[in-house]
Amino acid sequence: MTSACGEDAARSPRPRRASRPGAALRGCVFATAVVLFGTRHAAAFVDAEGCSDLDAVPIQYLIDYQSAIQGIFDDNCIACHSGDKPPAGLDLSAGGSWSHIVNVPSSQDASFTRVLPDDPYRSLLFLKVNCDTPGVGHRMPFGLEPLSDDDQALIFDWIAGGAPSGSTDGIFRSGFELRG
Repeated sequence: MTSACGEDAARSPRPRRASRPGAALRGCVFATAVVLFGTRHAAAFVDAEGCSDLDAVPIQYLIDYQSAIQGIFDDNCIACHSGDKPPAGLDLSAGGSWSHIVNVPSSQDASFTRVLPDDPYRSLLFLKVNCDTPGVGHRMPFGLEPLSDDDQALIFDWIAGGAPSGSTDGIFRSGFELRG
């Protein structure tokens, strides 16, 4: 992986999360390849700063949206993002949150998608919970401590696993079990 700033990122022989854009170099534009679940995804050019490095967090391959991702929203987000007029029109309440985020353009900047399945680096939700300056708006939850690295990594892994409304099936996604 190479950044626009000309430095090579570390390589790993096993599938893993690529270094987060901006984690090592602040204010650089990164083009990275994410190797996860046995496939290669080209991440978007992201101009983000102050991103948390989540490489030390083990990858979660099986994630249930309702218990894991909705649980993060319930614990950290719905105090603001629920009710009649939530910020940015984003209601993260149980029962409707998935349909408000997956493949939905951001109301702040329509060139961003809230969650783009298989592509965390082009998903505004991930950038907003992972980076101090996500490219649009502010880090979330706004004015509070950032989500734990484990919660940020869980959101990354769920998006990388296709962002399903049920459970991810990353290990068998391509029809073959990964080895090594």
